[in-house]
Amino acid sequence: MIDFHNHVLPNVDDGPKTINESLDMLKTAYSQGISEVVNTIHFQHPKMHDKNVDIDFLKDKVNLLNQKLRDEKINIKIHLAAEVFYLPNLSEISSNPLLTIGNGKYMLVEFTNNIYPNDYEKIFFDLQMKDISPIIAHPERYRFIQNNVDILEDWIKKGFIIQIDAGSLLGYFDKKTKKIVELIVEKSYFHLVGSDAHNNKKRNFCLGPAYNLLKKKYGVKIIDTLKKNAKLLLIGEKLEELNIKQSDSMFSKIKSKFLNRLK
Repeated sequence: MIDFHNHVLPNVDDGPKTINESLDMLKTAYSQGISEVVNTIHFQHPKMHDKNVDIDFLKDKVNLLNQKLRDEKINIKIHLAAEVFYLPNLSEISSNPLLTIGNGKYMLVEFTNNIYPNDYEKIFFDLQMKDISPIIAHPERYRFIQNNVDILEDWIKKGFIIQIDAGSLLGYFDKKTKKIVELIVEKSYFHLVGSDAHNNKKRNFCLGPAYNLLKKKYGVKIIDTLKKNAKLLLIGEKLEELNIKQSDSMFSKIKSKFLNRLK
């Protein structure tokens, strides 16, 4: 499995503080069947200091961590990318190789939770004119999406990619976030799931349990598509849309079995 959107490099953002904590997190990932991890360092976030975003510095961090993984016989490959905080400068900074993934075809973008972003459609259109598709991180946590989840339908029609957090599905945030992400899944308003791991405690890797939950509720087809999309993302190809029918849900299956018994 490929786990997209994580913070595992030690002492560069709000992720792990030490390489031992990074290794502990990645042992958890490996135990869940994760073979590749896309590390997405926070970039230009107002709560972060961008002192450690030099790409050569970060590549050295990745190389050291990959070597430690080999030493520990943890067969996971780390990819380097960024979670870019939304500002009107996205098009201007898009040439920075740290900020895109998939041969420069995708950019992971994070919004402020409580503020509706101004002019984002124009900024995203400018990115798309450069053949860069925006990936919107964890929309289930944004207040304006919680108030109107059908915004995501319009985003998908515009070619935006939607990534939800595994922890949201598992109820690791508040109840409203879980309710909203369940609605997003029911409406097929997403393309990717990522752990968004930050530490070896409450924000650890959880893609495996999230996939198991989705598989139990909707069947294996959704998992196959999610895994395929993660691979397509890494090579810069077009992602597939999900199509979760209401009849796929656990409740509908139970209801169907009940009705069949009555016939």
